Amino acid sequence: MVIMKTYSKLCTEFYDLEQHPNATQAHLFYMYHARQAKGSILEPMCGTGRFLIPMLQAGLDIQGFDASSHMLDALIKKYALVSAQAAPVWQQFLQEFSCDKRYQLMFIPYGSLGLITNYQDLKKSLAVMYEHLAVGGKCILEIETIASVPHPCGVWRRGSHTRPDGSKIVLNFLASYQPETQLFQSRSRYESVSDGVVIESEEELFQQHLCRFDELDMLLQDVGFPTIKKYAPYDADQPVDENTPIIIYECQK
Repeated sequence: MVIMKTYSKLCTEFYDLEQHPNATQAHLFYMYHARQAKGSILEPMCGTGRFLIPMLQAGLDIQGFDASSHMLDALIKKYALVSAQAAPVWQQFLQEFSCDKRYQLMFIPYGSLGLITNYQDLKKSLAVMYEHLAVGGKCILEIETIASVPHPCGVWRRGSHTRPDGSKIVLNFLASYQPETQLFQSRSRYESVSDGVVIESEEELFQQHLCRFDELDMLLQDVGFPTIKKYAPYDADQPVDENTPIIIYECQK
């Protein structure tokens, strides 16, 4: 059985406070495709609900799941502030997902698919998504490629976010990359700081598989997708090449 070793309490809170540099574009992009779906939507690896909650508020038929109980707890608490309904989410790994329902749209934004670092688990996850799409349904995946490796690696970096009460969450991390396995790693230490005093800390080893330019093409074809389109975020008319750090895959069953 797979065990979740990342996205614990402080990591989740740091993630939820962090603003993605293209947040507005991403929101408009995924909301557009969700409205076009005209049916049930599933967001595997839904995190703290950055996309799922606004889609629920827009009246869309969407469900989600995530492997991290801390991420789901954050999502559920946020959704409770805007709705009396229970959030339609549950805890699960993508490669273990199975149900009788078929979806018109499934999507994984922000490179989260790369958190599945085992090749067989990745291929099984793609097959699971294909299986649970309705005929004509669409799968949208946003991946990070080997061109996204930060330079230089091997140096400590630091980030922090301030909570509404003025206390902070501080992240110190050391990044590395293994070209032979395409594995990006970050040794991270999160600290909850109040009045200059560390009151709680948390360490994790973050790992992410970074894809080659054409690596996912072959996997998607192998699991059955007949139609695959890829482009730069978040513009379907923007082509990509070996130097593109982030690629959007739009696949139709």
